[in-house]
Amino acid sequence: MPQLVLVVVLAGSVALSPAGLLGVLVLTAWAVPARLVRAEMLRVGIQPFVAAARALGLPPGRVWWRHALLAACRPLRAAFPLSIASLLGLESTLSFLGIGLPPEVPSWGQLLNTARLEPTAWWLVAGPGGLLLLTMLALQALSSPSAPGK
Repeated sequence: MPQLVLVVVLAGSVALSPAGLLGVLVLTAWAVPARLVRAEMLRVGIQPFVAAARALGLPPGRVWWRHALLAACRPLRAAFPLSIASLLGLESTLSFLGIGLPPEVPSWGQLLNTARLEPTAWWLVAGPGGLLLLTMLALQALSSPSAPGK
């Protein structure tokens, strides 16, 4: 099921507070990083340094916690900013549709929604839309690996 449809159904079923909306977004977004870490744990589990730690006689919990999990969480450094950008887009979409945050809580989606009332006022869209775009591009740049030599 697409994440947007699931979030719309969950957010539309009850009135959400900011903490409730955060809970809904986390509830729908945890699976992607969990799959990423699981795949990395399977890859790291057969690496020589894990076999060496086992050969030293370390307990399995310590091997996984101290050695394998640290190596398996490296891809999260790249995926975390992208997931934040995705969740920011989801929250803005929900607020734009009027089922996200309450009206008294400011949001870029609510600002874009108010711009629909005056379609000729381009400046009402340029501010929040531009800042949302710049934030998402900055998060994407933060997650991309730097070029060699930088």
